Amino acid sequence: MGCSATFHFFLVEKSVQLCYNKMNDFLIFSERTSYMIRPNNQSCYLYFKECTKDFGSYNVIENYGNMISHKKFLKDVDAIAGYLDKNNIKRGDVVTIFLPNIPQCFAAFYAINKIGAIANIVHPLMTPNILEEILEKTNSKAIFVYDMIMEPCKAVLDKFSGITIVCSTSDYVSTVAKPVFKVFEKVKVKAEITNQRKISYNTVTHLSFITKAVQNNGEETAVYLHGGGTTGKSKTICLSSNNLNALAFKLSFLDSPHRPGDEFSLIVLPLFHAFGLGVAVHFSMCAGFTCIGMPQFSPEKANKYLKKYNVTYVLGVPNMFKKMYEASNFEGEHLKNLRLLWAGGDMVSESFLNEFNSVLQKWGSKGKLLRGYGLTEVSSVCTANVAGAYKENSIGRPLAELRVEIWDDRHKKLPPNTIGEIVVSGDTVMNCYLDKSDDCFYFDRKGNKWVLTGDLGYMDEDGYFFFTGRKKRMIIISGYNVYPNDIESEVLKLDYISEACAVQGYIDAKPVIRLFVSLNDPDANHDEITRLLKEYCAKTLEKFAQPSTITIMDKLPRTQMAKIDFMKLTDTPPAPVPTKKELREERREEKRAQKEYNERNKE
Repeated sequence: MGCSATFHFFLVEKSVQLCYNKMNDFLIFSERTSYMIRPNNQSCYLYFKECTKDFGSYNVIENYGNMISHKKFLKDVDAIAGYLDKNNIKRGDVVTIFLPNIPQCFAAFYAINKIGAIANIVHPLMTPNILEEILEKTNSKAIFVYDMIMEPCKAVLDKFSGITIVCSTSDYVSTVAKPVFKVFEKVKVKAEITNQRKISYNTVTHLSFITKAVQNNGEETAVYLHGGGTTGKSKTICLSSNNLNALAFKLSFLDSPHRPGDEFSLIVLPLFHAFGLGVAVHFSMCAGFTCIGMPQFSPEKANKYLKKYNVTYVLGVPNMFKKMYEASNFEGEHLKNLRLLWAGGDMVSESFLNEFNSVLQKWGSKGKLLRGYGLTEVSSVCTANVAGAYKENSIGRPLAELRVEIWDDRHKKLPPNTIGEIVVSGDTVMNCYLDKSDDCFYFDRKGNKWVLTGDLGYMDEDGYFFFTGRKKRMIIISGYNVYPNDIESEVLKLDYISEACAVQGYIDAKPVIRLFVSLNDPDANHDEITRLLKEYCAKTLEKFAQPSTITIMDKLPRTQMAKIDFMKLTDTPPAPVPTKKELREERREEKRAQKEYNERNKE
């Protein structure tokens, strides 16, 4: 009963006052450090407006050097909402956002949310057949598309019966730069869709339709997010505005007050991921950061943003941080500004965290890179380490007002230091899956809804949680449970290993462990590295956990969310060997079939 899109995150945080309540097993952060109002069953749109109503004039988004003010952004959001409402898109209807991290993506989300519709946010490089399937499955009434990348899906968009709003780069550039971008678009835009209901984003934002925001609908589904698919068939997760607002409120305790518009947030993670939508964008917007969206990640470009602006807040998967760190333009005095760095996705070694932290410290940063944990079904983050409460290798303690426990297969709470399934309950737990399946939920006697994460871990005697692996990734070798994460964490301690992934394999139909790695030095001698790895594993791992094969790759395969795609590396299970009873029954059936055949031929 696993859930989709599990991730870990790491954060740099400057100063948080907190205390730990052992009775409730969650962190209670001091009210003195919170600068956000508590959400009250409202839309994300209304919560954003209420959080920022006294911030005055400041910029909410940077785009190609052009600053979009809070006033301009809300004006465009209201215009889009009015247009959708005028075209009979109402509360509960679905609108698809098929955009990268551009300003129109942010505005579309808040506009759809304002009228009580559901934002179906999908990967902007999704294949045409999957896009068509999702549009039909969700019964989308409209779609936002980006003209620079819509060519592969032209056939799907041409026959789409709903409204198609076409966004262009030139929508949000300075007046001086607009003619240049218009010429650029004429050259680069490869497709012109023929849908009769298409309209440009620029036209929509210049119309003057007005509509009121839907009130008291915080519990209703506001977003469809589609699972990352690393553990099986993808599912569509239904999150509410209450979920996302509660998350933003909790995150404000990890931050410190700052003047609106003075600090920048680099938005690297996409909005079709809960971490990108909830932690990167919605929290940043409500907290008064100026957001810099990156439609396509480039480590060199990301580092340039760090130098050009007062970027204090960055999110990304660990591999992105590693690439930024390895780029030649990473280091400099600008690093002292960084105080919030979170990364979602794969595990990262302690050695890299220490190395990264040492560079931050070298350039005057007072923050540290720390671990946490979350998944899409609970709107992303649910546990975190902070500077005042940190343990090496742990994923931290639960955020305020969330309950996290370790259960056995009978839904009983396990004692400290006992491995079991990580379960979560609280106000960030999703509404449901779109197909209404409840294989991820458990309701206790008091009616509390728990998410069964499908992740394994344990809690120590001090209330810190530790992640040990996916339930579905557990490998049984000679009756022993082997957790791939333990193998990977051990191997990643070696300074010559860049990535590691341990998976289920088979040799002569018997289960074995296969280890795949990539190297920091691509020119290293593979035979020598393989020998060293075998010797190291023999010394540091239990016999049943030692890999039978070691494969060195240039780089490990990754999913669309840039997580290591262990499914691609896992062997297909062999056909089961029939039992003696099954063989006898098979021979008996063959004899019966032969007898019937012979009798028919006699006739």
